[in-house]
Amino acid sequence: ISACLVGSEMCIRDRLKHLMAIHQHGSIHRAAEALYITQPALTRSLGNLEEAFGVRLFDRSKSGMQATDFYLKIRDRCAHLLLEVEELEREAGLYRNLESGKLSIGMGRASRELILCTVLPKFVKQHPHIQVQIREGVSEELAYGLTNCSYDLVIAGVGSYRHFEGLIWQELQRLRISLVVRSGHPLTQQQGIPLTELMNFPLVSATELSPSHPVYKRHPALAELNISVLCSDFHVLKQITLETDAVMVAPERQFQAELDEGSLVILDIAGLELMIELCAIELAGRSRSPAAQRFIELCQELLPTLA
Repeated sequence: ISACLVGSEMCIRDRLKHLMAIHQHGSIHRAAEALYITQPALTRSLGNLEEAFGVRLFDRSKSGMQATDFYLKIRDRCAHLLLEVEELEREAGLYRNLESGKLSIGMGRASRELILCTVLPKFVKQHPHIQVQIREGVSEELAYGLTNCSYDLVIAGVGSYRHFEGLIWQELQRLRISLVVRSGHPLTQQQGIPLTELMNFPLVSATELSPSHPVYKRHPALAELNISVLCSDFHVLKQITLETDAVMVAPERQFQAELDEGSLVILDIAGLELMIELCAIELAGRSRSPAAQRFIELCQELLPTLA
């Protein structure tokens, strides 16, 4: 396939994109519009490929372009090859200019605010010419983003990612997670509270653990608790907790000021100890960019102050 895709002035990446666009849009006209090239240029590109292969890739008809059996047979290999070519171009770009480019980070919802407020400002100050894109999501979304190379890295609690294949991680910091309520909450006078007692109160959290999370093996009763409010904005969760009898699941460090002043209180839950193993999660075998390396180094430098 690679030998046939190597043409005169056109790069392999462009030829692969042309093939996949024609298949996706079903016509030369729509594919050319999506690629921002002219129809004659796309027709020539397809014709050159079919001549190089010695076989038709698409059948032309009034209804559009129909993929041949041969193209369907090589489609997945073409998609894989496109990812490989783009990754090679990415690595070449990294080494041409180490202080520019883009850094795309997926962020777990529970750790989002701590990371962004603590690490991101210093990173932007030190590397003002690097474009940083931050997106939050649940573990399934972020793991998929890593596997299709949409993210350079994901920063999240690793517990929900251990079952995904092809990922590696580096621990950054461990953060204690507590169940927090307002001062004067009905449960604040009790010690050794059983987890089942929490079923009588709304539970609010920034994130929902995946069913495979190892914490459920240590504390099976947690699986019986249903989250009433799922919101990644800790300011909103704090306000709900202060004004209602809700129980909030949150890193202690997130609300240290409120805990110190006594407006929020940590519940004493029998035998419960929760920790976030905050990690930089990456796709195995993918080169780490200098920008990603520097961001991880800043996390290692600054996050211990949050412990």
